[in-house]
Amino acid sequence: MRGLAVKKSLATTFFERAELLSDREAVRYKENKSPYKSMTWTALARLVKEMAAGLVDRGVEAGDRVAILSQTSHLWAAADLATISSGAVTVPIYPTSSQADIDFILSNSGAKVVFVQGEALLKKVLASKQEALKTIVLVSQLNKGRSLSEFLEENEISEDFVIGLEELRQKGLSQLEANPEIISQRMAEIHFEKMATIIYTSGTTGTPKGVPLTHGNIVSVLDDLKGIIPIDENDVYLSYLPMSHVFERVCGEYYWIYSGGVCAYAEGIETMAKNMAEVKPTMILTVPRVLDKIYAKVRSGIDGASGNAKRLIDWALKVGNEYVDVESRGIAPRTGLKAKHWLAEKTVFRKLRERIGPSLRLIVSGGAPATGHSIEFFNAIGITTIEGYGLTETAAPACVNLMNRKKIGTVGPALPCVEMIIADDGEILVRGSSIFKGYYGLEEATKEAFVDGWFRTGDIGIIDGDGYLKITDRKKDIIVNSSGKNIAPQKIEAILKTVPFVNQAVVFGDKRKQLVSLIVLDEQAITQHASDEGWNFNSYSELIEIPEVVNMLKKEIAERSKSLADYEKVSNFHVLANDLSVEAGELTATLKIKRNVVAQNYKSIIDRLYKEEKVQSKPAVQGQSGKGLVSSGR
Repeated sequence: MRGLAVKKSLATTFFERAELLSDREAVRYKENKSPYKSMTWTALARLVKEMAAGLVDRGVEAGDRVAILSQTSHLWAAADLATISSGAVTVPIYPTSSQADIDFILSNSGAKVVFVQGEALLKKVLASKQEALKTIVLVSQLNKGRSLSEFLEENEISEDFVIGLEELRQKGLSQLEANPEIISQRMAEIHFEKMATIIYTSGTTGTPKGVPLTHGNIVSVLDDLKGIIPIDENDVYLSYLPMSHVFERVCGEYYWIYSGGVCAYAEGIETMAKNMAEVKPTMILTVPRVLDKIYAKVRSGIDGASGNAKRLIDWALKVGNEYVDVESRGIAPRTGLKAKHWLAEKTVFRKLRERIGPSLRLIVSGGAPATGHSIEFFNAIGITTIEGYGLTETAAPACVNLMNRKKIGTVGPALPCVEMIIADDGEILVRGSSIFKGYYGLEEATKEAFVDGWFRTGDIGIIDGDGYLKITDRKKDIIVNSSGKNIAPQKIEAILKTVPFVNQAVVFGDKRKQLVSLIVLDEQAITQHASDEGWNFNSYSELIEIPEVVNMLKKEIAERSKSLADYEKVSNFHVLANDLSVEAGELTATLKIKRNVVAQNYKSIIDRLYKEEKVQSKPAVQGQSGKGLVSSGR
């Protein structure tokens, strides 16, 4: 990695990186389903500077708010870098946000300019009618190739209010011709304590709250990451998570700038596999649900292999896990283990990596707790996979597992810039240079969020003797049953997700005697399995109700719940015929479950589960028909 001091503003770091790498490739992107295009660091810096100067032309002053309402793309990154280079503050808005949330964020932040992608989102911003909003910049084409001028004329909107990206760049060029140092002058006024962004987060509950992060907050994290996650200008990073989320923004966009590698942008989460094959990334950031899906697909292929082939793969994975465990404890593998690992690499691991991503060497998982089996699998086959933990309020990671001393099942030790303790009630408390100072305009919420200078994360965890953190649950998610027992649902959900074919599981039982669960299966995998077994069904909704599926799930749940206390065991479950979704408000943009929304959406089903027959706690007591246990739809 070429040396580049991080202890500067984000904007300065970007332009120094661009000057250092100049004609080397910076980004790869697609336009209108075209093949991947490439842009050099010099070209990207020119784009950012012209956009920043264009913002100055539109009256943006230091400290003003500039919102971005767009899908993840190189233009999202350019708009963000242009905003902070002008001295303004970036306000990201998820493209999946409701009209009410868009209205609130634009109003609360007082955004003066909005970068927007696509006609649908443009109409949402126009419908918001915000007084502070002076300019909308459209960064993409409209529907059916319609020109912007036609759209504005049809809707009787001023051509000075909504402009295209090229027009913004032209206005920026005029500014730079008049004063070539205008952006350098703005950047010289950016100090660590200056605000870089306000990220609005409702998390899994509540109204959006603005989280202001300074340049210093973010740079503190970047400075620590350089000693933990070694990537450089030879790496290719595939970006697909929402850039409105702090995880992708800090660990993706900003750390890519620091490392100097190539950032390739996926067309979307649904095309990730295709895009991975096209760009051959060496690194990705991901969330557990996507990681689990990749694992499930590969595992399904392994389970479908012939007897000898399956035995060989299972042997190799056992060797791989042992090898990773030994190395992670700082012990040199013995000769016998090294020989077995060499053979496993030659016969199994190389082929498995070819299926997933031949160049992929590093996966960083965050945004939600990961399941241990998928993390173990990727590490075993030679793709280093580490889990981190953080919140918007901590500028993304507060903890990250160490690549050479990782502990699967933990999120690693705290970053050097973070102090971390566990409160008497088990809540994780943090403080440090990366931690925000308080919610935007919300004094009472800020007071509630801190105790004696420590930020209350709202998560429950334990710190082991080596300083590694293990998250056990979300404080607000803790179930208190009718007997007063405190139950951590995430632990139970993690066990349920080890049941074959289970993709999602949500446990309920607050103020109830027993627990129940909603379950989502991997439709493709269970359908294939059922066909292989010769089970009779005509549709997926019919398949999830047949006795073979119900009894299999009952048996597996009972078997895998043996380690739980009786009051932690699920007494009844319901299989949904549809995934929980972002569109229904049941998942956050990083696919974290919004427990309260799920409970509301499926209230009638959850209530009914308590009236129906229960899943037996011992596998030996099977044989119920399953009628009423399983149904589809909301």
